[in-house]
Amino acid sequence: MVTMMKPMRAQRGVALFVGMIFLLVLSIIAVMAMRGTLTEMKMVTNVARHEAAFEASEALRAVPVTLFDQHVFERGWPTSFPGGTVPDSDFTYSSTFSADMLTKVKTAVQNDCSGAISLFYGTLQPACGDLLAETLYDPSTWHPDMKIAICDTSSATCSADVSATLAIVPDGTVLNAGSGGAQAAGYRGLGIGAAGGGADMLFEIRSVAVAPGNGVSTTLTQYHQNIRN
Repeated sequence: MVTMMKPMRAQRGVALFVGMIFLLVLSIIAVMAMRGTLTEMKMVTNVARHEAAFEASEALRAVPVTLFDQHVFERGWPTSFPGGTVPDSDFTYSSTFSADMLTKVKTAVQNDCSGAISLFYGTLQPACGDLLAETLYDPSTWHPDMKIAICDTSSATCSADVSATLAIVPDGTVLNAGSGGAQAAGYRGLGIGAAGGGADMLFEIRSVAVAPGNGVSTTLTQYHQNIRN
């Protein structure tokens, strides 16, 4: 019996074409996965930078608050400030800051439009130089009262790479509760003690901090300074 052999057909490269299609699809999937990973890494980095800037903004905003408290407690400014009457040794930050904070604060405090050192209790500033006139409810117009930089605690060297620009504007004065009632009663009976309680001076404090990696954060708060008689 004679077996007839079928003639072999010529190869047309179908297997190679299919393999290239699979390789292209896998490459596209790999690129998309890499792009997704890079996007997630950028998001995590941006969040970390923002958190670092936010922490710096909150921490450095406490500097003028402590300066306020020390000023009221000592009934004056340190002698190293213009017009100061309190010895620098009495103007300490031992409970909150390191001993060299006063030196850093002296270099951080800015001058107002008249050229005098800004000690926060002044009125809203007029326009001067490239600065607009201050408006209480427009923080973008507030003039810088303090520019302070500290070392990033995560760095091995002290490069002062965390900084904040602080602006402080007065926001009025409010009598403490009970003062008016005691006065109306002729300082008799309940409320007598409240009459000597003084008043609250209100300030708006804006802190714009910059952290390594161009992280930026802005915090805004109202500060109540209690002034007692």
